[in-house]
Amino acid sequence: MNERNNPNQVDKKLLTVSDRDIFVTVQKALLVGIILRNETRADKEESLKELTNLVKTAGSTPYIVQTKRIDKIDPKTFIGKGSIKELEDISKSNDIDVVVFDCELTPNQQKELRVIFQCDVVDRTGLILDIFALHAQSKEASLQVELAMSVYLKPRLAGLGKTLNQQGGGIGTRGPGETKLETDSRLIDNRINKLKKGLKKIEKQRNVQSSSRERNNIPMVSIVGYTNAGKSTLLKKLTNSDAYAADELFATVDSLQRELKIKDVQEPIIISDTVGFIQNLPTTLIESFKSTLMVATNADLLVHVVDAATALPEMHINTVSSILKQIDAKSNEIMVFNKIDKIDKASLNNLKDTYPEALFVSSIKGEGLIELIEKIAEEIYGSTTFQSFKVNPSKLDTIAKFGKILNVKNESDYLVLEVEMREKLINRLVELKIVEENLNA
Repeated sequence: MNERNNPNQVDKKLLTVSDRDIFVTVQKALLVGIILRNETRADKEESLKELTNLVKTAGSTPYIVQTKRIDKIDPKTFIGKGSIKELEDISKSNDIDVVVFDCELTPNQQKELRVIFQCDVVDRTGLILDIFALHAQSKEASLQVELAMSVYLKPRLAGLGKTLNQQGGGIGTRGPGETKLETDSRLIDNRINKLKKGLKKIEKQRNVQSSSRERNNIPMVSIVGYTNAGKSTLLKKLTNSDAYAADELFATVDSLQRELKIKDVQEPIIISDTVGFIQNLPTTLIESFKSTLMVATNADLLVHVVDAATALPEMHINTVSSILKQIDAKSNEIMVFNKIDKIDKASLNNLKDTYPEALFVSSIKGEGLIELIEKIAEEIYGSTTFQSFKVNPSKLDTIAKFGKILNVKNESDYLVLEVEMREKLINRLVELKIVEENLNA
């Protein structure tokens, strides 16, 4: 048996959606991959690799990995009696603490499997929710995760076997004269409504901030991409900030915003990191995180980061594109392949041939970042050009914020400026009548 710790200790390794508190030094997990009739083993390799990394990120040890081919889904146990008996024997002989299925189980299936395995059973959705709970730092992210978990747990109340752990001070008390299930269901409904109201309030605050940003013409760039593509590291390098970055799945749950400086432009660009996407990302998470994902929806530009070292870049790209479509993010997009330091020259050349419009960078080594910043600046402000203007002397300081003044000529009642400035910024100054085109230039 695994070494048990003192039940009174605070440090415990368990999946938050489980029904048992297992105090173990290291939680041993049995991972179960499912191959459906129209799928091949190769189709599931990447998904199982992800599941292994998810289990590690959740703080457990992926002790044994099993794959099972099924012709049709069993409504009771998902994979049928023969496979279940084999997995049950493996679980018991290896003293497994948690069985993790690489699929989404129904509440009844999860309940039945817990009885069979006599230990915790978690599906892919529950595992991802657990990791989000581990990484949520801000009040907003914590509310979003708890909402997603509450929605996930509600139909599973009958299978939990004992009183739910209290979450956020809302669940866990009992009303007189009611059964445990009725009370839990009522309380979880109340908690869901309260969480939704709290997130609505935060969403309104975000809308106010977004409106203020638009009024002040402050551009917003949003970094999006598959989980662990290196988005936080890229943000950190681009902005010289202290954004948290780690080589693990869903290291970032909160939306981080930093200022990106563009040469000769005093006006900053706001650049934000977002939660990473993954195939089969739970719908409850997408719904719960809508206020955070608004930074991508409202962005003027998306920087789509792809892990150059992944075996299936196209799958990662399609997954991200699908989720962006779900949240109605329609802004222009720059595709950036990160981690080029982890692949050989032939692989890099193949990616460049396949994705000729993409940029290729190494956030860790700083390669390609200057080109990326220039591309962002071009998308937001346009290309750099040289122009001559007539301006009122009082506007000189304002113009200096948007570009480089190369020469100043003093006329009788105005100045003639030669400037190096980006096209869209020139257009803005002309529209605001801060500068006037010098027709004599």
